[in-house]
Amino acid sequence: MKLHLSLAAALFAGLACTSANAVTDTVTINVSGTLTRPPCTMTSSKTLTANFGTLRYDQVDTAAQIDVPMTMTCPPNSALNISVTASSALTDTVASAGRTNLGYSLFWKSDNSVINIKGTKRNVTNLNGAVDLSMKAKLIAQGTLSEGAFSASAVINIDYL
Repeated sequence: MKLHLSLAAALFAGLACTSANAVTDTVTINVSGTLTRPPCTMTSSKTLTANFGTLRYDQVDTAAQIDVPMTMTCPPNSALNISVTASSALTDTVASAGRTNLGYSLFWKSDNSVINIKGTKRNVTNLNGAVDLSMKAKLIAQGTLSEGAFSASAVINIDYL
């Protein structure tokens, strides 16, 4: 019986010594990142058209403006910069419509202000839900016009902030 007790005491003492000499390492894990708002989602077509149809060239200045609908859905407190760059700008607000002496201008439908078509950014903030960024297009006679087809384009850039 003494032998068993001595052996058990020796084993326990050995375990105690092993635990006393153990080394502990500490490792820290840092979790970080940045959450951002998702961008707005375009709900209108990504190809917009202002088709003036057929009209007489002597009626260009009195022709009705054409609505160019552009809508999107935005998360709360969204902000963006929007710019329009015409393929052939004649001035800051008049672009060539692709025919001699024929131009066009674009206007914001919300306030009828003329759009700078040379890429100047317009900041729009506090957007939430359905957002209407629609425009209107207007033909402009820049001199003597003649009959024939016309065509031009512009690019809209939207930077989400």
